[in-house]
Amino acid sequence: MKRYLACFPILLLLFAATLASCVKEGSSDPTRPGRTVLAYFGGDNNLSAETHAKIEAIRRGWRSGNGRLLIYCDAAGQDPHLLRLRGGCNANPTPYLETVARYPEENSASADVFARVIADVKRSDPADSYGLLVFSHASGWLPAGTLRNPAGPATAAPAPSAGSPADAAQRPGTASIVIDDTPGRQEMELADFAAAIPDRAFDFIIFETCLTAGIEVAYALRNKTDYVLASAAEIVSPGFTPVYASAITELFATAATTERNLTGFASAWFDYITATGGWGTMSLVRTGGLDTLAGLVRKALAAPGGRPDPATLQHFDRPGSYGDRPAIARFFDLGEYLEQVAPVSSQRAIADQLARTVVWKEATATFLPGVNGFTIRRHSGLTTYIEQEAFPYLNGCYRSTAWYLATAQQ
Repeated sequence: MKRYLACFPILLLLFAATLASCVKEGSSDPTRPGRTVLAYFGGDNNLSAETHAKIEAIRRGWRSGNGRLLIYCDAAGQDPHLLRLRGGCNANPTPYLETVARYPEENSASADVFARVIADVKRSDPADSYGLLVFSHASGWLPAGTLRNPAGPATAAPAPSAGSPADAAQRPGTASIVIDDTPGRQEMELADFAAAIPDRAFDFIIFETCLTAGIEVAYALRNKTDYVLASAAEIVSPGFTPVYASAITELFATAATTERNLTGFASAWFDYITATGGWGTMSLVRTGGLDTLAGLVRKALAAPGGRPDPATLQHFDRPGSYGDRPAIARFFDLGEYLEQVAPVSSQRAIADQLARTVVWKEATATFLPGVNGFTIRRHSGLTTYIEQEAFPYLNGCYRSTAWYLATAQQ
């Protein structure tokens, strides 16, 4: 996922300052849409050009329909902007972008900035419900910098060598949820990301980010959103860009059809990557059952069970591709892990609850073969970290995650 271009030129498209907006059809209150979606694009890094491409694809597919779509755009070499889609209706058939707010140079990987943007959107475009779409570099629950340097901040990992898999176009950044390179490398960690979101703020959170369909991520967000759509593996460039124009309207369903429409959005992307010979994973997680799943896992872990060898389990990262040493997997299939660690008497209940929680999932048969990739023989829809002797720093950090605290024997 590498490009270099700012998003500000989009603001000049199609005489945005002069066109009139379209009101919500069929609404008794045209000032209050059924749903407002915030697209939070943290592209002040090597994803800047891809940020531009995504915004343009969304603009092409925008229809006024049921709600509002606002985009927080932070791209390289440009001050951040909060943009709003307009047009896309009979009176104004050509969609365009208008500026809602301009911000001085800031760190889009700051939880304070993220929280402020959410508040700005809710204040400027109040709605009956809200959705969130996040695009940037990410590495799930991992603390800042530890995708590349799992030993922790006390040591420095070597930079990836030119021509290595880590230098390929598919290379993710070393970030937890969002990364900002100006000034200096900044990363937003999962706990801070979750804390910045008010409880029950969103109907859904979509992550166009790598390695984010982890049980640790979903559980941390269980009180923030009803659904999480994310990938267990990396998302290979250009990500959702090719399907935004045709599928963006799926994000503006009513609350009653949110699950069906999110499945439609995800299926459009998966159909595209399979038709073009690409690779990927995607899962739709219903967060309402996560506390039940945690209770079942906690009870199972209290009983004598197996101790699986992580080297034998399905993993979804590419060890050694990020400059990481030692090159050992850290994102394992949750379903396969629980099958091996839980006693037989608990496995059926856990499997049934996991199936009720992951309401849709897809995966290609392989992922980036020839680029330190792997075969996908198992895909439960969620990954998990497993403590390993090689990662004492990560083990300590993991024990502070909400998922560990909910399932471990204290």
